[in-house]
Amino acid sequence: MKTTRRLAMALAASMLSITLASVALAQDTTIRMWTFLNPAGTAPREVALAKIIANFEAANPGTKILVEPQVWDQMTPKFLAAHANGNAPDVIWVVTDFLGDAIRSGSLADLNELFIKDWSPERIADNAGAYWDLTNVDGKQHAIFVSRNYISLMYRKDLLDAAGIDPNSFKTWDEFRDAAKKLTVTDASGNVTRYGFAVGLSEQQADPSPVIPQILAAGESPFKADGKANFASPTGVAAMTFLTDLITKDKVSPAESVSWTVDDLFEQFAADRVAMVQGPAVRVSTLQAKLGKDKVGLAFWPGNGTVEHSPAVMAGWAVGVWSGSQHKQEAGQFVQYMLGPDGDPIWVQDGGQVPGLLSTLGKMQDFIAQPGNEYLSVAAEGASKYGWLTPIDFSVGGYRQALNKAAQRILVDGVPVEQALKDAEDEFNRQNNR
Repeated sequence: MKTTRRLAMALAASMLSITLASVALAQDTTIRMWTFLNPAGTAPREVALAKIIANFEAANPGTKILVEPQVWDQMTPKFLAAHANGNAPDVIWVVTDFLGDAIRSGSLADLNELFIKDWSPERIADNAGAYWDLTNVDGKQHAIFVSRNYISLMYRKDLLDAAGIDPNSFKTWDEFRDAAKKLTVTDASGNVTRYGFAVGLSEQQADPSPVIPQILAAGESPFKADGKANFASPTGVAAMTFLTDLITKDKVSPAESVSWTVDDLFEQFAADRVAMVQGPAVRVSTLQAKLGKDKVGLAFWPGNGTVEHSPAVMAGWAVGVWSGSQHKQEAGQFVQYMLGPDGDPIWVQDGGQVPGLLSTLGKMQDFIAQPGNEYLSVAAEGASKYGWLTPIDFSVGGYRQALNKAAQRILVDGVPVEQALKDAEDEFNRQNNR
């Protein structure tokens, strides 16, 4: 009888333990996040994200972060569709080109209400800058930027040093072209074994065209005040002619690049097939991991004789909380951790990214000054002096693809430059109902 009673009590205790454990598990909150990064990956930004998530979950028992990696150039349109259908992720990384669309759709919660209202004035000031201002609309803070990007001239430092070329010395685009000619190498049969410069001209995974810095340097915008495209101005025609001539006339860029994505471009860059490319600051650390920190650098675009440097396109990812999330508070808690004083130094040191906070920039000066990390200073200075963010007053989605398609038609089909750009304007305007 006593044995039976002891067995019953042991069974009851076991069942209670299981029940309590089940209740604890049921109380866990899972935050879904869409990003193009995979925390299981080995790229510097992926390593940084994994570390931040692990630290956050350790400091916040009961909250789990579930990352659902997405294709980067499809993610934001997919999120907007998911928002309309009521099944979007709790945290979303919005690409700059579609930021205005996301804000106007009402898909992003006001971060002021979630956590910024509790910040000190000093912490708010720590975020000051163009990226912060871009996401503040009608008194609401819709997102905070991460992976701040400065898309300019990436170069193989070892190859340029061997040729005696300083990429930051280019005062004009003609000087840049002369350097590209000097860096182009042929074999005994006249076949090019290394090109001086290249850019990916595919419509897939497209970076902004190098045509844009030249347009901006002339004091123009690729968009008119009403949001219509302004590609085919005399300045735009001259810039596109310069770009395509690098392939057809100067022979310093490969004809194959007409179909290259940015990933194809960086494969050629890493294989010593190209000495200079258009490249984003956020990719430098990944390429340094492959080639060595002393072999990859970032420089400003050349000037035009009037301005010291042509403005580079600034981009990045605006991280926000879905307005329809059932876990907005927990999602907001993670966002401010990931992009605040806890996460920002990790993005810099482990992820090789430009600091998001002014305080991080100050505290990590020694790290930024280390050999191989100079690109962080270039990107930070460029963002403050020689940068341009796409407007959010109207949708600009598709402008990268439109300009690359124009280049393809010029190079492959022989369409005159001005006509190709006018057609690109028409296609962009039609896609955006303008």
